[in-house]
Amino acid sequence: MTDELNFSNDSEYIIIPNPIYDVVFRYLMEDSESAMIVLSTLIDEKIIKLQLEPLTHAQKQIKRIHPEDPKSDEDIRLFHLDFTATVELPDGTEELIMIELQKATEPDDIFRFKRYISKNFQKKHEKEIIHTDNLSVKKVTRPIRLIPIFILNFRIENEINDLLIRTNRIKTGVFKNKNLEKHNEFIDNLSYDIWVVQLPNLSNILESEYENDKYKKKLFALLKLFDQKSKVKDNEHRLRLIRKFFPGFLERVIKRLQAADINNPELEEQMFIEDEYLKALIDRDNQITYFKEGWDIEKKQSLLKDKTLEDNHRIILDFAKTLKDSGFTIDAIIQKTGLSNKEIKNL
Repeated sequence: MTDELNFSNDSEYIIIPNPIYDVVFRYLMEDSESAMIVLSTLIDEKIIKLQLEPLTHAQKQIKRIHPEDPKSDEDIRLFHLDFTATVELPDGTEELIMIELQKATEPDDIFRFKRYISKNFQKKHEKEIIHTDNLSVKKVTRPIRLIPIFILNFRIENEINDLLIRTNRIKTGVFKNKNLEKHNEFIDNLSYDIWVVQLPNLSNILESEYENDKYKKKLFALLKLFDQKSKVKDNEHRLRLIRKFFPGFLERVIKRLQAADINNPELEEQMFIEDEYLKALIDRDNQITYFKEGWDIEKKQSLLKDKTLEDNHRIILDFAKTLKDSGFTIDAIIQKTGLSNKEIKNL
């Protein structure tokens, strides 16, 4: 392929469905060739065979979440995909690995991420070993190397503001003060590295930080497909991207994304459902925060003195309306917000 995309359309821009949405991202990753491009670019390993494991998508169901019941967050699940992949190692040998991809739009309970990793970490596979003496074949059980990848539409750190954080296992002898350089069956099968993408940090990456590195250059181009600052005006379900920024290796991925509209007539409706889910999640988290921290008249007065008085008052009114819709009495709402009886009745 050429260095730049070469579609029949001569437009300067590419319009794609926003892959931050689960329905779009899943459609993309169900295409084996596109998934291989995405995953091999992320982990910088040569994938020669890839299979999407079945029943891996936790459907998001929008349920009414009562603000007084923080335990109701168990109804909210993560989007995740599992792949088994065969990678070609630098020495020419092949290895079976598992790639676990989790995607989230809002910060969530870290134990939910961890709980899901734990399930995949215990998976294993059978491998045939041929004895050199008598050429007999023996089947043995081996752990599968696990690569968890998190694609997050929020930041988890503000120390270096990087786009991709990767952990690197270093095996160090305490007394010898030397690192183990070779594969170690015991240690390597009881540990794993993780990749964490922080999409909001796309704007923090300078061209000078990737232009002379082949891996970083491809990685940045791939993640640029998720750039939420490129949303089409008045339609956050579509991204408008400058064509020349995307090298030819992404042609398959972009064409697959563009095909999502044609092959899924309900795509737009499903994206609206995700919007509703996300709004319910944010509302739930905000309400739980209010209940945990309390909401008294002193806090209200403190907010109203702030230079953003109007915005803060709007927050209080929205919170009061949520309480009212949830069945709270006017007296209870007055006590929690400090609003007047008239203000609450007019909501």
